[in-house]
Amino acid sequence: MVLKKLTAILLTACTCIFMVSCDKSNTNSAVEQTTSKSSSSNTALGQVELKKYDFPEFLSEIKLPDVLSNKIYSSFDFSAFVTEVKKQPFDDYVCKEFIGNSFYTFIEGEYTGLLDKDGNIVIEADKYAQIQAGSSTIMVLSYDKKMNAPDDYARIDDNGKITTLDGYTFNNDDITINEISDDSSNTKSEKLRYEMVLSDENIVTDSNGDSSWDKIEQIDMGDLDTTKVYAAYYKVTRENAYYYICIDKYYNYTIFGGSYAYVKLKVGNVYGECYLLSYDDYSELNKMIESFGKVSNVKAPTNDETLDYIQITFGLNTDKQTMITISSDGYCLTDELTSVEKAKNTYFSCLDKESFVSLVLWVDQVMSQEYKN
Repeated sequence: MVLKKLTAILLTACTCIFMVSCDKSNTNSAVEQTTSKSSSSNTALGQVELKKYDFPEFLSEIKLPDVLSNKIYSSFDFSAFVTEVKKQPFDDYVCKEFIGNSFYTFIEGEYTGLLDKDGNIVIEADKYAQIQAGSSTIMVLSYDKKMNAPDDYARIDDNGKITTLDGYTFNNDDITINEISDDSSNTKSEKLRYEMVLSDENIVTDSNGDSSWDKIEQIDMGDLDTTKVYAAYYKVTRENAYYYICIDKYYNYTIFGGSYAYVKLKVGNVYGECYLLSYDDYSELNKMIESFGKVSNVKAPTNDETLDYIQITFGLNTDKQTMITISSDGYCLTDELTSVEKAKNTYFSCLDKESFVSLVLWVDQVMSQEYKN
């Protein structure tokens, strides 16, 4: 239906363009020349063999687009911190997991206990159904689900000792944002930057160890198109790129790349959509589209509802968004999505058919790399 409406709009636009061209010429001979040229161009284009393209496979795997899809860094790697015990270290216990290179969980009947590396009992196996690591410093002690009882918690100190906690809750007030000065430019003017510090005095850093950001603002889950649940969400920016820092209830944090565009693609009977999650890719895509050459309006668009198309919305999370829709026959609708107070700026153009094919191949080869995690 979207494509059908698009085709109808394009047909109207092309008719208008043709009429404007006639008005500027103001002579019958000029109209005849234009018609003759269009016929010749159409024949030439028909002889060009387009590159083959297929629907990008990675799009078929995205059932529900999620803005938090490009995980860049995680402060806590559970799979590395907790490993399965394959060779039993003690004769008197059946151990299940080795936690933080310091503790073993062991099983006795229906209960789980905790041992230190020397085999000494830290937590008896007489109360909890499961013991697991919430973070590198917090243990989660869970009762049998049938009891419907809340979890208990224990803290691991710097010396590797465990202390049970009377109560544990996540508190967003424990997260502080500090102003820091950046004088790395060796200039007299200092650029004000910010860092985020968690409750345990742990400073949030990226994968390169950089903790400074141009801007930090807390946002709500409702502001994001995501199903990933965290205790707190923050949007941070650095130069032209931006990221999301998501913090769980144990103060572990994960950094995701921001979203810069939204892509919808139909090839044949297959349809898919996803976010563009890399600023570098976004810049490349903009340059690519700007390089597309325009061609003469050789023919009016057809009413073929089976035409392939790609639709890209640029400028997500900005005040000015632009949506372009390009069909496989080369017709392009550009719609600048301005604020309510301003009139929309919508215009049409005709591109070489190879432009559409190039975009499909780019999505398949470049954007697919963003979804490898």
